[in-house]
Amino acid sequence: MNRIDEKFLELGRKGEKALITYFTAGLPTEGETARIVKEAERAGADIVELGIPFSDPIADGPVIQRASFAALEKGMNTDRVFGICENLKHSITIPYLLMTYYNPVYRYGLSRFAKKCTDTGVSGVIIPDLPHEESADARNIFRKRGIILINFLTPFTPLKRARRILENAEGFVYLVTHAGVTGQKSDIPDGTLKAIKRFGKMTDVPIAAGFGISTTEQVSRIGRSVDGVIVGSFLVKKIIDDKIEELWETIANLKKALAGRNS
Repeated sequence: MNRIDEKFLELGRKGEKALITYFTAGLPTEGETARIVKEAERAGADIVELGIPFSDPIADGPVIQRASFAALEKGMNTDRVFGICENLKHSITIPYLLMTYYNPVYRYGLSRFAKKCTDTGVSGVIIPDLPHEESADARNIFRKRGIILINFLTPFTPLKRARRILENAEGFVYLVTHAGVTGQKSDIPDGTLKAIKRFGKMTDVPIAAGFGISTTEQVSRIGRSVDGVIVGSFLVKKIIDDKIEELWETIANLKKALAGRNS
């Protein structure tokens, strides 16, 4: 069983929801990225997404774009990201995934990329610009290596297409809460909550909501409807602003909010 599946089963037995945190690999440095992930686990993160910096991150808002460009300027690349993953393989117990775009994966080579994921303990891959209808080759290559390719849904996904996406979903389904790119938003649209309820009746695969979630109030509200909540830009902004030591209390409070406890 993949570690992502194991984690959701473990949390389900305890009646908990998953807090999934995102960090940009190489920010502020390669070594600091590994430390941040380790401390995030101690603070309460259940799963970590590690972003591979890319020069054209079309799904990301200004915060993660800025983080990606800064990491690239410091020489971060796919091989060095796998080096961070190798470090994590021996130092944390929670699952970690790679968030990337299809161009870096294609240039690296699908089979080679999948093998490196297995070798360095990566449990899953998120590729937001790879349409589900064109993902079969990548999915099969990853699956043979025991790596999960995460599927996406939005509140606007037609039911017919949603059924196809959910039919071969594994690990968890990434439910995009807002139209547009990543980044902090002020609220959770009612349409998103309705979509979660609708899609939840169509699958047993856990649903995790992300894009624009930052406050404990948002986490608490949407956490009642999903199996996991993804927080990214809000945490990355703290790293950009050199407030890394605030991350641990922030993550702990988000986890408390997800559990329905006051922070």
